[in-house]
Amino acid sequence: MKVDSADRKILLVAFSVLLITLLISAVVSPAKDQSSPYPSPYSTSSGGAKAAYTLLSQIGYSVEHWRKPPGKLQEHGVNTVLVVDVPTQNPTPEDIQDIRRYVQNGGRLLAIGGSSIALLPHRAMIPGIPHFTWQNYQALIPTGITRNAPEIAMATSVYWNSSDFDSQIQYGDSERGVVASYKYGKGQVIWWAAPDPLTNSGITQKSNLQLLLNSLGPAGERTVLWDDFFHEGEVTLGESLLKSPLKWTLLQLGLLAVAVVFTYSRRHGPQRALQQPSRLATLEFVDTLGGLYERVRATELPVQVAYERFRHQLYRKLGISTSASAQEIALRLHDRLGELASQCEPTLEACESARYHSQIQQEESLRLVKSLNQLSEKLKLNLHDSPNSK
Repeated sequence: MKVDSADRKILLVAFSVLLITLLISAVVSPAKDQSSPYPSPYSTSSGGAKAAYTLLSQIGYSVEHWRKPPGKLQEHGVNTVLVVDVPTQNPTPEDIQDIRRYVQNGGRLLAIGGSSIALLPHRAMIPGIPHFTWQNYQALIPTGITRNAPEIAMATSVYWNSSDFDSQIQYGDSERGVVASYKYGKGQVIWWAAPDPLTNSGITQKSNLQLLLNSLGPAGERTVLWDDFFHEGEVTLGESLLKSPLKWTLLQLGLLAVAVVFTYSRRHGPQRALQQPSRLATLEFVDTLGGLYERVRATELPVQVAYERFRHQLYRKLGISTSASAQEIALRLHDRLGELASQCEPTLEACESARYHSQIQQEESLRLVKSLNQLSEKLKLNLHDSPNSK
């Protein structure tokens, strides 16, 4: 099938737009190995947490992304566990009070990382030597958190002070811990020094997966709220779509739809012939007609045309019959014409007699036509029948 030049141009433009869109997507989209400051449940990199989030949904846990402020936790109920994973935004005093109220009323808080200490009702964190490789930590006491998880692996630089008698050190050594918990009101706070047990690369190490399950509780007991508020703030659905790669897909589909509509409209739109403007202006027509009358010496024809038009306008505007005599017309128009009343009857009689003369003088013909025009203007016969002229 042969493609004409117009369709070829459309295809070239569409291909160019698609190529530019792909180049922009490649430039602005994040690299696959780009690390996040926290284990994102959307990330499939080694430091992400998508594997843990997906696994919990598959084994019977009710898991939700939590993008609302802590003040709305009470609306969701306390039969939940809030996972705050290495928060990257500083909490406000109102956020801290709302978190404490949530735990005190019976909620469970799993706080992970040194930056999560600011959310806890009381804090006993101490700095230590940072480890960039995983270190193995033994379970210190038999509790629900250490059940079937004798050893875990973490790489951390902060620890829980073992001298805090209000808390229990679950994993660590005699001086400092990497996993601690304590009761607060009706609820419980569990703290991890590092997020390694739930990252994509660390969840398979030692008993890290079992530690995650023990910290959350049995499947079906509580709804897991995976916090995103302390990473991105309160995010709406529209903002999430704008930050996702889906916007580039929608942009390409939109451009494709525009190209399809444009192509369809070109081929199936209504076909109308272009209006050709007249090559003769009005004055050119008058000059042409006047020249024709002059060549045939038909001096009576302009008088007849002007007189017939005058009589027709009298009938339309004033209701004077076209068969009325010149004297009758003059009587009807006497009050309207004023000074021209004396010229009306002779002019009309001269126009009547011009019908029966094959030729009259050119000056006389011009005088009669001008007289009829004067009468028409005086009587306002040339006005159009419009609302503004009434």
